[in-house]
Amino acid sequence: METPVHYDYIVRLKPKTNRNSQRVNSDQPLQKVPATFPVNFLLYRREIYSLHGVSFSAIDRRPEAISRKIIHFLVGDSPIHHIDDFKDILTDMGIPGIKISQILFEIAAKAHGIDTCNGVFMIVSIRKTVYQEARLRNEEDDTARAVRESMEVAAKPIPATESSIDAMERVVLDASASARVCTVCMEEIDGGSEAIRMPCSHVYHSDCIVKWLQTSHMCPLCRYHMPCEYL
Repeated sequence: METPVHYDYIVRLKPKTNRNSQRVNSDQPLQKVPATFPVNFLLYRREIYSLHGVSFSAIDRRPEAISRKIIHFLVGDSPIHHIDDFKDILTDMGIPGIKISQILFEIAAKAHGIDTCNGVFMIVSIRKTVYQEARLRNEEDDTARAVRESMEVAAKPIPATESSIDAMERVVLDASASARVCTVCMEEIDGGSEAIRMPCSHVYHSDCIVKWLQTSHMCPLCRYHMPCEYL
C-alpha cells in the first residue's frame, strides 16, 4: 500500500537584517554591489505514525530540513516575473504538480504590490508529512532498533576542533563582486565585509560558520570534513 504523503506550506515576507553593517577599512573606494531580492525555498519532512487508528509523532523528532534552494533577482523586479523559475525549483524539490500550482498562487498573492526595494525577502516553507503504520514492538523489532540506534550514534554531528576553526582563512569580500549568500543563515554577505573561507573554498559569515562548526565538522554545502577529535 502506498504511503500517504501530505504537503502544507506558508509564504512569508521577512525584513532583512544587516549582519555586517561595519565594513573593513580599505584604501580603495568601495563599489556598490547591486541589491537583490532573495526568495528562499525550504522543504521539511515530518513523520506521523498510526497504531489502531490513533496517530502520533515520533518522540523528540522535529521536522527535518531535507532541501533548501534560493533564487535572487534585482530589486525593483517583481517576483511575479519569475514564476517559471519558482516552478522549476519546486519541481526539482519533488513537490507534486497540483501543490506547485497552489504554492505559486500564494507566492503571486504575496508578491502583488510589494516593493522589493524596502529591505525584505521571501521565505517559502514547505512541510512534507509522511504517514506510516506503526507496528507493535517484539524481539525482532528490538534487535532492529538496536542496530539502527548504533548507526545513528555513529552519524551524530561531531564538532570540528577549535584549532582548525581558528586556523580558517579570514577574507574581505570584493565590494564589486556579485553578492554571495551565507547558506547557514540564508542572508547575503555584504561586499567589503569580512567573512570566513573554508578549505573547500565556500564562504560564510564568520559568526555563522563558527557556530556551525562547533556542532558539526562538515561544510554545510559540500560536506567537506574539518579535523575533529573522533576521526
